[in-house]
Amino acid sequence: MVSFEIVRGDITRFPAEVIVNAANKYLEHGGGVAYAIAKAAAGDPVEYIRISKKALMEQIGKDFIEHGEVVVTPALRLEKPGIKHVIHTVGPYCGGIWDEDKKEKLRKAILGALRKAEELGVKTIAFPAVSAGIYGCPLEEVVKTFKEVVKEFGKEAKSVEKVYLVLYSERDYERVLKALAV
Repeated sequence: MVSFEIVRGDITRFPAEVIVNAANKYLEHGGGVAYAIAKAAAGDPVEYIRISKKALMEQIGKDFIEHGEVVVTPALRLEKPGIKHVIHTVGPYCGGIWDEDKKEKLRKAILGALRKAEELGVKTIAFPAVSAGIYGCPLEEVVKTFKEVVKEFGKEAKSVEKVYLVLYSERDYERVLKALAV
């Protein structure tokens, strides 16, 4: 049984075995949570981009990832709270518009990361709110989709026991708790 918990915190300091990066398809960690993870992992985001792009070519064989594909990089300096790997996934760009196509792309992004965590044999994985930041997807819809996908994934999970959705701001955390209580 996989449990799902929404928490407030800094994903770069969260004590999960794997954290997920909400990346762009070229793994060019230039803003938002991707930049924060790159800076925390390598100190120099440009160095982490180099590491990520090398992993991208080795693991995917092309210079971009699509929805549902993931790339794994080492945690580097993120190992202090117990993080072993960073899984990079790309969610949909919404620009404030939510529809079934965007939901399906987000579902693929989340499920791809969960399945990779399962393949890695870890028990805990922490996600940011993929696509809810600079990609402009409605936070409440993103969280509802997370819950649905984790429930679906729970039917196939063997090693993953706990999935966290880590929200950075108190405002977003309160907003999500309120939306889910309805």
